[in-house]
Amino acid sequence: MITPIEDFCTLPAAAQPLRLMEFDELFRSQVRPPQQIDARHVEFTFAGAEGLHAKVSDLVARESTCCSFFEFTIDEHAQGVPDHDHLVLRVGVPESRDDVLKALTDRAVAIMRRA
Repeated sequence: MITPIEDFCTLPAAAQPLRLMEFDELFRSQVRPPQQIDARHVEFTFAGAEGLHAKVSDLVARESTCCSFFEFTIDEHAQGVPDHDHLVLRVGVPESRDDVLKALTDRAVAIMRRA
């Protein structure tokens, strides 16, 4: 089976460590572990801070440009969190890229454990 071209990441290899650092920085502000919605969707919840929505929007827009298989949704009101000072990022991938979602989730969990 041939994988569709949109399933590939076009971010140059030299830029990948910098992008990972950006995600790592974001993952440091998690307020709870990532929540698996289903096999292809995960929800990340972050402490809301001034400008966080704009920062996350910029990051996921740039990530979508090079990895068009990602599906990102941002919500400023977390389900089950009493105050509204949280931001939820839902990340989805096609079945062919569930390995990428798992790697991203594992990275977020590892960073949360270190904090």
